[in-house]
Amino acid sequence: MCRRTMKERYPSFHQFPTIQVSILLAAVLVFLDSINVATAFASQHRHHVFAGTGGLEVQLIAAKLAIKSGDTCSIIGPSDSNYVKKCIALMYGQKVAADNNAITMPEFVSDGDDIGDSLAKADNVIIVCEDKAFDNNFIDILLSNAPKAGHLALLSRHGGKLESMENSVRNKCKQLSTKPNVEADARDVAFSVVRAGILVGGGPGGDVEGVQGGEEWGLSKHFYDTKLELSEAMNIMAMDKFTMGVKVTPGDPFKGPNFFSKVVSGNSFEARDGDTSRTAAAQALLAAVRRRGDNAGIDVSISTQKGTKPPTVKEWNDLLEMNS
Repeated sequence: MCRRTMKERYPSFHQFPTIQVSILLAAVLVFLDSINVATAFASQHRHHVFAGTGGLEVQLIAAKLAIKSGDTCSIIGPSDSNYVKKCIALMYGQKVAADNNAITMPEFVSDGDDIGDSLAKADNVIIVCEDKAFDNNFIDILLSNAPKAGHLALLSRHGGKLESMENSVRNKCKQLSTKPNVEADARDVAFSVVRAGILVGGGPGGDVEGVQGGEEWGLSKHFYDTKLELSEAMNIMAMDKFTMGVKVTPGDPFKGPNFFSKVVSGNSFEARDGDTSRTAAAQALLAAVRRRGDNAGIDVSISTQKGTKPPTVKEWNDLLEMNS
C-alpha cells in the first residue's frame, strides 16, 4: 500500500500562501509570549504592610493604588468598625462602604495575631509619619516580625524634624543587611525615605469629570465632602485639578512647614516646594518599595508642580532613578 504524501493527505494545508502560514505562526508566538508576560507580572505581585502616626489619607491612597495593580495590603490601625468604614468610604465612596464585599479591600489589622500574620507575609513595609515619629521599639517589632520584607519605606517630613527617626530606621535596615548569612534574621532590607511638606489634595478616586481616561488617582469624591470649610474643599479640588505634577529633589533641601506656609498653602493651589500632593506621596512610596537590587533605597523630597495628571508608573521609576 502506497503512503500518501502530506499534500495528498492535507490538500487544503498546501493551499495557504506562505505569508498566511507565517502570520498564523506569529500569532501563536505572540499568544504564548503574552502568557509568559502575564505570568511574570503575576509573580511580581507583593504584599505591603502600612503603619503610621499620621497621613492616613496617604496610606489609603497607596493601598488603593497597590490593590488596583494586583498587590495586596494590610493597614495597621484601630479595630473600631466605624474607623474601618470611614477608611473604605474615603477610598471608594459611601456606597461601597455600606457593602464592602463589592470590591477588593485592604486588610485592616489591629490585634497582635493579625498584625503578626500580615507582617509574616509582607514583602514591603511602609511607614507614614506626618508630624510625629514612631518609637524605636515599634520599628524593631515591625522588622523582626517581617522576615520576607525586602524594602522599608518611610514618609518623613521636610526640614529635618524627623531626621533622628530616619537615621535610626536606616541603621536598623543596614544592620540586618550586613549580618552574617548564618544568623536567622540576616537579610537584605533596602531603606527609602520620601520627605513631604504640607500634604495637599488627595482625590478624586473616580473619574468624576471624565477627564482621567477612567484612571483613579486618589481617594473617592467623598474625601471632598468631609471638608466642612468650603474654601478648604475648593482649594483641595483645585490642587487635584491643576497641581498634579511632581518635583523630586535628592536629600532634604527644603524648610519644614510653619504657621505662615500653612496659611499660604490653605489658600492657594499654586505649586510650591513646601507642598506635597497626597497622591504623589503615595505613588512615590509604592515606586520606592518596588525597587530591588543594589542601591534600591532612595533619599528624596517631593514637591508639587503644575500638571493635570500625576506621573505614570514608568515616569515615577525614571524620576526616582534619576534622583537616587
